[in-house]
Amino acid sequence: MVLLVAMVLVLTGCEKWLDVKPKTQVDADLLYQRESGYKDVLTGAYVNMSSTDMYGRELTFGFVDVVGNVYPNSSGNYNYIRNFDFTSIRQVEAKVAGMWSRTYNTLSNLNNLIARLRTAGPDMFQADNYNVILGESLGLRAYLHFDMLRLFAPSFKANAAASSIPYVSVYGYNPSAIGTVAAVLDSVLADLKASAELLQLSDPIKTGRVITASIDNGYLLNRNFHMNYFAVKATMARVYLYKSDLVNAASCADEVINSAKFSWIKQDAIANLNEAQRDRSFTPEQVLVLDVPKIADNLIDAESTLFFTSPYINSLYSFANDWRKLYLWSPELGASPNRYCIKLQQPENIPDNLGRRMPLIRLPELYLISAEAAFDTDVEKARVRINDLRKNRGFDVLIPAGTTAATLRNELLLEYRREFIGEGVMFYYYKRLDADKMEGGATTFTKQKYVIPIPVDETQFR
Repeated sequence: MVLLVAMVLVLTGCEKWLDVKPKTQVDADLLYQRESGYKDVLTGAYVNMSSTDMYGRELTFGFVDVVGNVYPNSSGNYNYIRNFDFTSIRQVEAKVAGMWSRTYNTLSNLNNLIARLRTAGPDMFQADNYNVILGESLGLRAYLHFDMLRLFAPSFKANAAASSIPYVSVYGYNPSAIGTVAAVLDSVLADLKASAELLQLSDPIKTGRVITASIDNGYLLNRNFHMNYFAVKATMARVYLYKSDLVNAASCADEVINSAKFSWIKQDAIANLNEAQRDRSFTPEQVLVLDVPKIADNLIDAESTLFFTSPYINSLYSFANDWRKLYLWSPELGASPNRYCIKLQQPENIPDNLGRRMPLIRLPELYLISAEAAFDTDVEKARVRINDLRKNRGFDVLIPAGTTAATLRNELLLEYRREFIGEGVMFYYYKRLDADKMEGGATTFTKQKYVIPIPVDETQFR
């Protein structure tokens, strides 16, 4: 009899226990009962992206620029990375693992957000907010997967059928299957197209709807700090170019250019005698940018080991009046030959509208994509596009008519190298082309080094 009573008590207790949700689930359910909760989760994705593991350092001016041979000189942990040695010291292994795990953690949160949005429907949301939040989330999911693919898998040109990375589109604990390079790119484009369809109808940067600080507390202001419609189209241009679809790459790039939503920086804005007032990151050109509150600290941690010299700078910027040469470099100090690119530096008293910015996509890249896509079909368009960039960087002498496509390709590479220091672009440029070498550094290179090894913990325990 005692045993029977005990069993009844245990079973009753189990039923009650099974009826109780874990605290995290309860918190999540409460979070998603109101629109502000969805906004908070999306904001959290951008906060994650601004971390040092992601675009606050390693996926931009840190790891990705180091393996792209952007810096001719390095020391400390970054010297191992520059030599493609990712296993000799724990700190470098941690950088690789951090980029992977933080990105996939962000993707997990985005997948949960997307699933909740689709369950909730638009009724609880103000105006266009449902479409905007869902569109941004899908766009970010594609953007982050694309960068993981570009780091940790062979390029499309090298081997489209190669095993690559998991494209995670479902929230949960079960591992997602690893797809081929081509299959992951298809998933990236599917999400980007779905994102563009939503944002085309709802994003103020596309629709022209006027947003003020009093409308929904200004939630839809400053759209270039979010995965806006044109950032989605710019990402599509990158993806199409990566898979050698030149027609669609040009179409997407030209749409961003022709929108006139982004403009070239003026010389006065970057030549300001007041150091704090210089627009070093070229804000009018920013199609997508992150707010990185600790960017000054992140730069200090990296710059002491990543540097340039005057001979290298003079060789790269061969035209004397190039604004990028005149205004974006630290002076030589004393006996030290080391100089630093200061486009991301944060002088004391830098105004809010210029500070804490990490550009992810800028207008010049769209011009260069448009140019590259035209090399085989419209050499004149390619020449004009490259000259458009040069005219807005202080060049008096432009590329003349009749220049061959082969020469233009060399000029295009030079403009990439001059323009995107500190922005995590060059490694992906070389890898996309399956180039035999990367310019600018002394590192011995083989094409196998284009594929960063997936972290050991992921391959062993996934």
